[in-house]
Amino acid sequence: MNIGMGSVVVSKKKRFRAALDGQQGITLFELLIAVVLLGMISTMIYSVLNVGINFSARGGKHLESLAREKNLLSLLRRQVNGAWYDLRFGKVLITGRDGVLRIVTRQPLLHRKAGSVLAVYRINEAEHALYYQEKMDYFNTEYGENYLPDFSGMAKIYTADHPVALTYEPEKSRVVVNLDGEAFAFVPKCLPPGVTPNFSGGGQ
Repeated sequence: MNIGMGSVVVSKKKRFRAALDGQQGITLFELLIAVVLLGMISTMIYSVLNVGINFSARGGKHLESLAREKNLLSLLRRQVNGAWYDLRFGKVLITGRDGVLRIVTRQPLLHRKAGSVLAVYRINEAEHALYYQEKMDYFNTEYGENYLPDFSGMAKIYTADHPVALTYEPEKSRVVVNLDGEAFAFVPKCLPPGVTPNFSGGGQ
């Protein structure tokens, strides 16, 4: 009886070894092929994801740029519209030259409760940036047409990838700002009787 059981065990071992001998393991070549294929698939997936991420980043940057531009134009429109017309001198209190614009306006940005202020814009051509300063004592004679504030005492309110231009045309009583090759013109609402706003060459 024990002999029979022993022969059965030996027979099972032989079948097991035969089954093992019939199986082939993974060769080094097959392993290398699998690694290469995995690398190619990973690279393709990364490329697709990277394109999507870059596209989303560019779209977000463009929207942010449009928002900054819209805010700047809105601020300029409000301040130019609220510019003060001085009856003593018979002119709007807006001056500008050499990349500096000065507006005595009833639409402050920083000192909301000050009433009228002197808003000063200055362009930094090297940075393609626009700086801003606000003075409550707008009547100070030191802030005349030759007043040139230092950038260190101003706040940067706008930057762009392209040059920014900001000018005042007294003969047309309008402020013109150029952003990325597009011109926008703003005319004070306080123009004296008989003066007609001229919007040629720009948008309001």
